[in-house]
Amino acid sequence: MFTIVDFYGKQSNYSCGYCKQPTSCQSHGMWAHTMTCQDYQDLIDRGWRRSGCYCYKPEMNTTCCPSYTIKCDAMNFRLNKSHKKIIKRVNKFLKDGIKGKDEDTAKGSDGGSHGTADDGGCGGDLEMGDVARNPRKELDLNEVRVLKAKEDEGSEPPQDVVDGLCLAKDPTVGSSSNLSTRSSTGGGSGQPPKKAKLLRIERKREKLIQKGLNAEEIEQKMKEAKGKNVEKSLEDFLDEEPKDGEQAAHRLKVKLVPSHEGATDLVYALYCSYQMKIHNDPASKLKMDRYKRFLVKSPLKFTTGSNSPNCGFGSFHQQYWLDDRLIAVAVIDVLPSCVSSVYFFYDPEYRFLSLGTYASLRELAFTRKLHQHTPSIANYYMGFYIHSCPKMRYKSNLYPSYLLCPEVYSWHPLDARVRQKLDQSKYCRLNEDPKAVDANAIQPEDIEEVLILHGSSYRRYSLYMKMVGLKHPDENTRTYAKLVGKVCSARMLLYEG
Repeated sequence: MFTIVDFYGKQSNYSCGYCKQPTSCQSHGMWAHTMTCQDYQDLIDRGWRRSGCYCYKPEMNTTCCPSYTIKCDAMNFRLNKSHKKIIKRVNKFLKDGIKGKDEDTAKGSDGGSHGTADDGGCGGDLEMGDVARNPRKELDLNEVRVLKAKEDEGSEPPQDVVDGLCLAKDPTVGSSSNLSTRSSTGGGSGQPPKKAKLLRIERKREKLIQKGLNAEEIEQKMKEAKGKNVEKSLEDFLDEEPKDGEQAAHRLKVKLVPSHEGATDLVYALYCSYQMKIHNDPASKLKMDRYKRFLVKSPLKFTTGSNSPNCGFGSFHQQYWLDDRLIAVAVIDVLPSCVSSVYFFYDPEYRFLSLGTYASLRELAFTRKLHQHTPSIANYYMGFYIHSCPKMRYKSNLYPSYLLCPEVYSWHPLDARVRQKLDQSKYCRLNEDPKAVDANAIQPEDIEEVLILHGSSYRRYSLYMKMVGLKHPDENTRTYAKLVGKVCSARMLLYEG
């Protein structure tokens, strides 16, 4: 299976959803007809982001609001007092149904902001005209399902055929012998993992066994440890919600469904309510087709296998059901190294619960749960951090978080030092080593290795140039290869009609 993209080049002087200037945004974009989860993982690690099937990379040194990719180390995440208060508030509401004295105006750190800006503004998709909303060229994927390289191509990356598609082997995702690919038609489910508390007890017991203690000594040590204060984890706090069989005013269930199942009238009505009441969008701006283009359609191919989590890799909706009422939806991508938050919307009637922050904590816990089966999933990506936009700084509340250097693509702790640099200049190179370079940078000779899709066959760019009579690489292909990097440019298919 290949990724197939149509590179649009630079998109200039369009409106900014953060600072609201009408002609200040600069970015590069491409339409993804189909994309592997590994390729998208590699792209977001180079500063790319998707809005539906449109992928964009801000031109950091020229755009009005530089957008730094941000991730939280989920395995080492630490709750702060505000997080604990919000979880307790939700659990209390579930138990007794009482909002509490001051909860009607409580906004936490979100007020809807958990899903407001990664996608080009407060609750809307990228305002880039028709370019970002529809493919520039129509591509019938059924006609290119069996992709053939020209015989004179020479050596190609190792490939297998799965369901009639060429699948480039990637050791980080798994061999094709245990992978299946299809559109996001289902997530699959496995046995629920053990509670975090039980896992800690088991790990403690295993360590004592490794030390050579006998059964009696182990039990004594376990009794002694039981009386000591142990810091409660994120899972411990979330697990304090009412259990089945316990008396409670409400029950909250989070249901994971493939993103394509999110185009129901019920979900769309919730989305419209959120957009109009939280972001003041006019009703005329809200259309089912636009909603589906933004949050339902995804280029990511659903993939399962022994190296994937039980739900598989792909795009999903986490639906929050309060009793029999849908009150919130989180749109996420499950990728080989992370859970990536795309958007979040909720019923404004439940704003007092600070659902934006609560959902981000649930997504962190979900990331940690997936890590138990798939250790490569260890981070929670929150989209873009815009330091020059104060309302976007809430993302730094998840600790520890890291920002991506826009020049070297290395990760750096979002600490006081980095904040000071961004206070001084909204755009800056975060990597302070002057000798550090982009390890995945494209070299002049690498341009010839770019894969081109022409008709129903692909070939290296060197052969494509001979076919069309080009003496030198064109600027569009050079720019594309530079922005996606050496690895992706030699693995993804650039569509040339």
